[in-house]
Amino acid sequence: MTHTATGSGPLRVLVVDADDRVRESLAGLLGIGRRCIVVGTAGHPTEALAVLADAAPDVVVIDPRLPEVDGGRAFIARVRELAPETRILVLGWSDNLEQDLIGHGAHAFLRKTFRPRELVDAVLAAVRPAIA
Repeated sequence: MTHTATGSGPLRVLVVDADDRVRESLAGLLGIGRRCIVVGTAGHPTEALAVLADAAPDVVVIDPRLPEVDGGRAFIARVRELAPETRILVLGWSDNLEQDLIGHGAHAFLRKTFRPRELVDAVLAAVRPAIA
C-alpha cells in the first residue's frame, strides 16, 4: 500500500464511475482537505484496471453499475487479484447491494445519498482496517 501506516501522506484514490460528471464531482470532493489525492479516474472496467496498474492507488472508489460488469462482483475480484492491498469502496443505492459486494471482497460501502464530507470519511474508513 502506498499510503504509510503513519498517515504521513494523502491516500491515493482511483475513481471508477461510468458517468464523467460523477467522476469529476467525486474527484473534486476527494481533493477537499488534502487527505486524499485522486491518481486517476475511469469510466470503464478495462480502463480502470489499466489505471490501477499504473497509479497504484490505496483505494478504488467504484460504482458497481459499470458497463460490462456483473453488478461489480467480477470487477472487485479482479482488483483484489491484481492489487490485493488496495482497498475497495463501493458507492451504491441499495443496502442489499452493500451486503452482496462486501461479501464479494469490497471493504466498505457508501450510499450515494452521502453528504460531501462523508465521502472522504468513507475512504479513510475503508483503509483503517488495513493500517490498524
